[in-house]
Amino acid sequence: MISLLDWLVLLLYAGIVITIGYFAGKRESTTDDYFLGSRKMPWFSVMISIYATSLSALTFIGVPGAAFGGDFVYLQLAIGDLVGRVLISLLLLTAYYKSQITTIYEFLGHRFGPRSRDAGTGFFILTRLLASGVRLAGCAIALSVVFDIPLNRAIVLIAVVALVYTTLGGIKAVIWTDTLQFLLFLGGASVTLFVIFSSLPGGFNEFVQIGSEFGKFQILHVSVSPSHPDFFLNLNSPNALAAGLLFGCFTTFAVLGTDQDLVQRMLTCDHVKKSQKALLWTAVLNFPITFLFLCVGAALFSYYQVVPDSTVDAFIATNHNDYIFPHFIKTVLQPGLRGLLIAALLAAAMSSLDSALNALSSTFYIDIYKRYIRPATDEKHAVKISRYFVVLFAAALALIAMKFGTTESVLWLGFRIFGYTYGAMIGIFLLAVLTHNRGNDIANIVIMITSVIVVVFLTADSVGPFQEIRSTLLFPLGVDKIAWKWSIIIGSIWTFGIGALFPKRA
Repeated sequence: MISLLDWLVLLLYAGIVITIGYFAGKRESTTDDYFLGSRKMPWFSVMISIYATSLSALTFIGVPGAAFGGDFVYLQLAIGDLVGRVLISLLLLTAYYKSQITTIYEFLGHRFGPRSRDAGTGFFILTRLLASGVRLAGCAIALSVVFDIPLNRAIVLIAVVALVYTTLGGIKAVIWTDTLQFLLFLGGASVTLFVIFSSLPGGFNEFVQIGSEFGKFQILHVSVSPSHPDFFLNLNSPNALAAGLLFGCFTTFAVLGTDQDLVQRMLTCDHVKKSQKALLWTAVLNFPITFLFLCVGAALFSYYQVVPDSTVDAFIATNHNDYIFPHFIKTVLQPGLRGLLIAALLAAAMSSLDSALNALSSTFYIDIYKRYIRPATDEKHAVKISRYFVVLFAAALALIAMKFGTTESVLWLGFRIFGYTYGAMIGIFLLAVLTHNRGNDIANIVIMITSVIVVVFLTADSVGPFQEIRSTLLFPLGVDKIAWKWSIIIGSIWTFGIGALFPKRA
């Protein structure tokens, strides 16, 4: 049961983030203030905000769930992630700052023309709605288990809290509350490990023993033999080494380089070097923090090997490993600590939801409303209508989260959504920065759409009447379909390669 002390901790947390939102937004009178913090945010707070958003509920709930049901293979993505962040710093940030843009899809308009900008905007809004809806569902699952309330009610509760302070404070509120939330969910993971190690009869050594016995600490699935399931180039295995490394690199490049949600906070620094500094320091944080949350999953597995629980057995039987960490918080932790972990769960959701709302609002206002609906508008109206858009997108995300709330793993579903659409985004942005006279404005739209079709055709579990055609095409590679982790790579290569065939119009 949730105690009075737990409720006090939660009320304190909610009060702090709403207060930050109120004071952050008191002086916001222009869209530059609301969306970019007047480009005066300190790089350290930007760094934490970037990383807090990229963690999200998918990390807090999904990564322990993945480790509980598997091993540490997820760390392969962290290795590729480092390369992706370096490439963004070198290739994209300088171009963005030079263009003095508010949304990165303006950059596509400068480079190719209005239709490419529209395509980038549309791909972002669609993907961000779906992916952030999955993130919201992930945290709502946790709250529904902890509070024993319907999932949809938990979704609405989280969306409303994030809506209030994001509407009030804009990007400043997002960045400063992300700093608090980052500290909260790191503290939550650390407290969980301490409690589990203290509860095991053999302490930390027993955790290592059980984890080793069940292969929980394996990171690499690699073989040089083409006939082995762990062949490093096995196109049919999502755990193959090449798939993990490349998927981590390409996904990071897409999310942190071509997604307004994450790029927006990088544009709040007053100089590109500070933005690059913030981004590269997140790469330093990524590996140890990912390892920390994987350890939480392995520690939960060890705990329930020693202390069997019929509810946990039922979760395992139905492939709902994401429910196990919230169940542990509810049934094992003491009052006060339980409130802290619930606050950390909320922080995990808020850190991604607030930024998604702000990014969706800014993109819709700058790239759609201001261009096609009301080009001539004063700053007072602009800030007001932008806040209305935050409300609109909060409702949309809540509805999408309700749809995805029953999925088996929020972690991998979130990555699958990125894989299908963001290959096209990577390809078009690389075409913009790596070439000077290639890329046709109209052709870019067609190429990006066909990229999604090609990816779905090659990687979907079933393509209906086209199944036989796909099997024939892939027969020389020895597979019937390509593993989903290759989707973003295929989309990137297709978009860049075909796009480079078209010369830019004078």
